[in-house]
Amino acid sequence: MSISHNMMYMIINADDFGYCPKRDKAIIDLFKQKSISSTSLLVNGDNAYQACLYAKQYNLPMGIHFNLTEGRPITKNLLKIKSLININGIMHGKFGLRDELDKGNIEQEHIKYELINQLNKYKELTNGQLPKHIDGHQHIHIHPMIIEIIVQLAKQYEIKYVRTPYDQMIINNDIDNLFYKNIIYQTKLAMNILNKYSILYTKYFFGITIMGKELTINNIEKCFQLFKKISNNNKNILIEFMCHPGYPSQPYIGGCV
Repeated sequence: MSISHNMMYMIINADDFGYCPKRDKAIIDLFKQKSISSTSLLVNGDNAYQACLYAKQYNLPMGIHFNLTEGRPITKNLLKIKSLININGIMHGKFGLRDELDKGNIEQEHIKYELINQLNKYKELTNGQLPKHIDGHQHIHIHPMIIEIIVQLAKQYEIKYVRTPYDQMIINNDIDNLFYKNIIYQTKLAMNILNKYSILYTKYFFGITIMGKELTINNIEKCFQLFKKISNNNKNILIEFMCHPGYPSQPYIGGCV
């Protein structure tokens, strides 16, 4: 006789690994406490090399946090990716890149070239390992002009899971934030492409609404109340919870270089 149970499987992933020593220490401490299940590496993070040593030491599962918005790119020959950067060799930023994409100023081959270099950098930092999963800094990976490239690379490098930030707190609450609403809309489109290529993803996601000053006990409790409601109404579901741990850091220490 078998007994059927409603099970909720939760991935708790810490973003921005490699950004700075204080953030990385918090991520490692949480993993040692079994409070998170994985992390995502910023390969152009100032502390990426040391972060990878920590990941190896503690067997911390690690994905790649594709970054097309902050700091300097991994690509050395900037002519190969010139549409992705400004005159100072810096990427366009969270909103700046999206504006450039909307204007048609970003070349697809430049995106792919930089992402391949980030994957190769990941392999270099981890002695040839491949990421366990793919997600994107500031959710840029699900943009309609980028997701097809992400899926192609996932298939090429046999990376089976891609994050879909279909945040349930945004969907189930009247949150008046245009950026958040655009992320939800783009994620829905991205899910269709992921389905087409048989890439794994979670339908349920939390974390966008509890970043920065919004990371409070009260807001986390609201997330868990919704967790419970979802798990009670569904069988055997997978949820991803995104977090950004860190200890207080000194100004100007760390970043994306």
